[in-house]
Amino acid sequence: MIKYLKKVYFRNDKRVAAYLVCVAIASVFWFLNALSKTYTEEIIVPVSFVNFPNNKTLASKTPEKFDLKIEAHGFTILRYKLSFFFVPLEFNVNELTHNRMTESKKNSFAFPARQFLSELSNQMSNEAKIQSMSPDTLFFRFDQMGQKRIKVKPVYHITLKKQFQISGDIKSVPDSITVNGPQSALDTLQFAYTETVHFNEADKAISIESRISQVKELYFEPRSVKVNIPVEEYTEAQLSVPVSVYNQPNNVKVKLFPANVKISFQVGLSRFSQIHPEDFKLNVLYTDIKPGKQRLKITTEITPAYIYALKINPEELEYLIEN
Repeated sequence: MIKYLKKVYFRNDKRVAAYLVCVAIASVFWFLNALSKTYTEEIIVPVSFVNFPNNKTLASKTPEKFDLKIEAHGFTILRYKLSFFFVPLEFNVNELTHNRMTESKKNSFAFPARQFLSELSNQMSNEAKIQSMSPDTLFFRFDQMGQKRIKVKPVYHITLKKQFQISGDIKSVPDSITVNGPQSALDTLQFAYTETVHFNEADKAISIESRISQVKELYFEPRSVKVNIPVEEYTEAQLSVPVSVYNQPNNVKVKLFPANVKISFQVGLSRFSQIHPEDFKLNVLYTDIKPGKQRLKITTEITPAYIYALKINPEELEYLIEN
């Protein structure tokens, strides 16, 4: 715009420049005169609330702003609008309510907003007169604080090197922790979960400190636990195990062919010597016997913990009924 004015007008008539200067000066004086007058204006005041009762936890949302109608000079209104944009007003709830919420057994409270007007006026100075404010009532709803002891569940993502397996229960130390928080949240809480433990190509036992995953409004003690993951090399084993007939009537005898089957499985080296044939229970079902059916499928009723890749040979048996 200035370049255009210079090119078109300033070369021929310098009165244009003088005119623009006069307009600018007049505008400044008009603005200053307008701001010196008194106005009734609505302004938005951001607010925050601190110092709630220690024996309760807030369960409702507090207002983030007050809508005020104030009477003040234009300069004051402008200053408030600029300052409130960056810094919210702060209210000490326990102090303003004279600790009534701390001492009361109630969980819901309502206070007329005018109870906060004096504090609001103090923070805004005496240059403005507050005529009204919205909301006109402040509501605070609390939940009783409680405590609970819950089990810890480790969360993990682990890949193992070839010929290695997890050889036992994954445990945390301690296995239970204390949690404090709103009673309504504690009633639905069943476990405390750790942050995910990541390991790749694991080939030995793992013991690592892991933090408890935080839950809003809940406080865990301790905040971390030790997670133990037993990892060891495994080997393949074979055993001969007898097979039983499940639900066989007393007046009927079913003979199986063969009576024993071979099983193969993988097991950690430390448990290899602890596995015996009597640790397994294999069955065929008497109810599976039907006319024309010559073989019965073997099912596993009991197997030792921490064995892998169990195979049964043969998987089906011939049978003979003896009356």
